[in-house]
Order: sequence, then C-alpha cells, then structure tokens
Amino acid sequence: MKFGHGLWKGENGEVYIGEWKDSKANGFGVHTWANGDKYEGEWKDFLKHGTGTEFFSNGDVYTGSYMDGMPHGLGQYKWYTGAIYIG
Repeated sequence: MKFGHGLWKGENGEVYIGEWKDSKANGFGVHTWANGDKYEGEWKDFLKHGTGTEFFSNGDVYTGSYMDGMPHGLGQYKWYTGAIYIG
C-alpha cells in the first residue's frame, strides 16, 4: 500500500489535490470539475465517502454525509436562492 498526498489532473480539466492510498483518492481532498463544481471532504477509493461539502457552479451548496459517491444520511442543501433543506 502506498500512502501520500499529491495532485492529479484529468484530461478534461478536473483537478484533485489531497491524500492518496493505492493510487486512489483516500482521506481528505479537494476535487474540482471542469464545469466549476467542487467537493472538499473525505474520499474512499476515489468516491466521495464520509463528510464533505459540495459547491455547485450555480451557487448551490450541500454539506453532509456521503457513501459510495452519493449523499447519504444527514445533510444540508442550500440553494443559491437562500432556501435550505436539512434532513
């Protein structure tokens, strides 16, 4: 197993900066997509997993728990309009 911290750049403009294990994002990291969306939080095998915050290019923000790349459990979604959902 190789552990470390580093930078990954995808062919389509994606960028990941954070912790690695076995050549995959594991631990804390920040991933920015080409469209401007960004996730700051925990990763497991290059999937959002644990707690984190996702900033969408339209101004929406989700903060909460993720499992296997998807929101899971308690979280808060705040739309750019100011409306908030907690659940």
